[in-house]
Amino acid sequence: MVAPPQEAFLRIAHDVILRLGTILDLPRLIAAIVQETRGLTNCERVEVLLVNEEEGILSLSRSEGVSLYAEYPAVTAWKAGNLYTATTGEYFILAKTDAFVGLPLHSESKFIGVLLLENPGSLQPVPAETQALLNAIAPGLAILLRNARQHSETVKSLDTRMFELSIFNQIDRELSDTIDLPQVFDMTLDWAMRYTNANAGSLSLYNQNDDELKFVVDLGYESTPEDMAMLRSVSSGGIAHRVALSAFAELVPDVMTDKDYLELSNSIRSHMSVPVTREDRVIAVISIESRQINAFTEDHINFVEKLAARAGVAIDNARLFTETVREREKLSHILAEVADGVIVVSEDERIILINQAAIAAFRLSPEPDYEGRFLSEVVDDHDFVEVLRATTGLKNKALVEIVLPNGNTYYVDFSPRPDIGWIIVMNDITPLRKTDQLKRDLVATVSHDLKQPLSVMNGYLDLIQMSQKLDTRGEGYVRMIVRSIHNMRQLIDDLLDLAKIDAGVEINMQPVPIASLITDCLEGTKRLADAKAMRVEVDVAPDLPYVSGDPNRLLQVFNNLVSNAIKYTPPEGTIHISAESLKNAVRIKVKDSGVGISPEDQARIFDRFYRVRRPENESIEGTGLGLTIVQKLVEAHHGQIGLESFLGEGSTFYVTLPRHEDN
Repeated sequence: MVAPPQEAFLRIAHDVILRLGTILDLPRLIAAIVQETRGLTNCERVEVLLVNEEEGILSLSRSEGVSLYAEYPAVTAWKAGNLYTATTGEYFILAKTDAFVGLPLHSESKFIGVLLLENPGSLQPVPAETQALLNAIAPGLAILLRNARQHSETVKSLDTRMFELSIFNQIDRELSDTIDLPQVFDMTLDWAMRYTNANAGSLSLYNQNDDELKFVVDLGYESTPEDMAMLRSVSSGGIAHRVALSAFAELVPDVMTDKDYLELSNSIRSHMSVPVTREDRVIAVISIESRQINAFTEDHINFVEKLAARAGVAIDNARLFTETVREREKLSHILAEVADGVIVVSEDERIILINQAAIAAFRLSPEPDYEGRFLSEVVDDHDFVEVLRATTGLKNKALVEIVLPNGNTYYVDFSPRPDIGWIIVMNDITPLRKTDQLKRDLVATVSHDLKQPLSVMNGYLDLIQMSQKLDTRGEGYVRMIVRSIHNMRQLIDDLLDLAKIDAGVEINMQPVPIASLITDCLEGTKRLADAKAMRVEVDVAPDLPYVSGDPNRLLQVFNNLVSNAIKYTPPEGTIHISAESLKNAVRIKVKDSGVGISPEDQARIFDRFYRVRRPENESIEGTGLGLTIVQKLVEAHHGQIGLESFLGEGSTFYVTLPRHEDN
């Protein structure tokens, strides 16, 4: 067979890379590469082997792996960037025969992985023509794999960071909610054990002057408190005492190898202790234990150390507050070092105590003595004072997000205290808000940048259709690509819309007639309904009260709901739209005769990217963001959205919107 010219190889490579270029998910990309390569080469087995940089191994997408530094000629050739064709009698641990071809994938002089091809059934060698074609495709595949891996790592890192920030935000709130010392101890140890999956743990206070370790909380041990107290009394304090003296965290993979380990349970196999420090002194030690050997990692140490930093503040604050009656001046001095702003006011709004962080937050002069003065005279922030008065009027604890005069955003905790008044703790969450904004900006930027290659693809498709006459199969391929581009653009538009809503969508409130709104909605969805020969019934009285809302955003809500009803209802089905007036609202229902939604799917139907996975729905396309956007828009209108559905009996979505005030 005469080998095709190099131009044909380059054209095939261009088409393959174009088809795969929109896939950023690494597992999906690998599967697509395998499928494309099989289609081009007719090889019986195609595998993608990727380099694991951390472990130094070359692995399949499954669990097999071989050291990069093993003495295999194939590995040596691939690392040098050479295609390797095995000869009879040779063998490679990741191949099933001794006749295989391995195509190295390099990007920017970096070894990414290998495309492995063989015919374990027929034992036929891979033709030279196929090898030449693969050489043309290899650079593009390497770039795609590198980009997908970087994308996966970036998303994973961002998710991990956001998850950690979310956890610590919750920890900060919980710790700032209380100044009860035992409760702080319990919460700190509970979080440490929860995150590390520990089986047991303890928290002990350390008195540096007396070199005394006092255990105040124990969780997960079978022994009684009396037995543990006796064991500790005859020991030197074990690993926890050693950590208190050194002020450095310790991880013991196997407690049987540590001479200082204090055996409180014969089932414990690994141990970790982390000091809680405050002002360069150890005030406590968090100790956690597991029944598994080597159960804890450096990530666990990092988390517990960050938790310990917060616990140090919380423990110190709780200690200081219990001493306010006896040593108020000493308390004020120590609170000046606390990172969170703290204000204590009496029932008549006079300042009992204000720390330096709060003084800085309100841009007050540090010199005057503010004790005894009215808060409204000292703090030139009307919103802050009004929130305090509203909270004190209700006599309930409140957590409010406020932007203070220094420009930072705070979670302000207003806590009532009997016989004292109100304790106000201000937690600066500006870094968290900036991180959240970065996440939204990233979604918006990436989504926007993805539109450009889609436009390029559309352009090339137009050029293909204008310059070449396509057969039936080619036209089918073009339609598939156009549909995929449309779906991708819809996903990008939904992501951008969701990012705008998360950032705080502007709602232009005005009186909106429901009947006209539904009419406009049905005009926009008529083509979809007609294509499936569906009957659309409307029971909306023209004299219904107006609702208060943004017409464009409400039209988006009902377009989504009606479009979904059409998509998930079989041909010749029925869509019924009705509305009724309630006391202070109007409720609109969109009912279909479709397949229905199971109870377990109903619980997650409004989650981002969640789609109902059932055999009858597999062919229905969608982004999984439509109902999330609908829910957020309804909530932005101070309304409610609900769902009633049974499998095989269809679904009813209902939206309740407040009446316009003039109704």
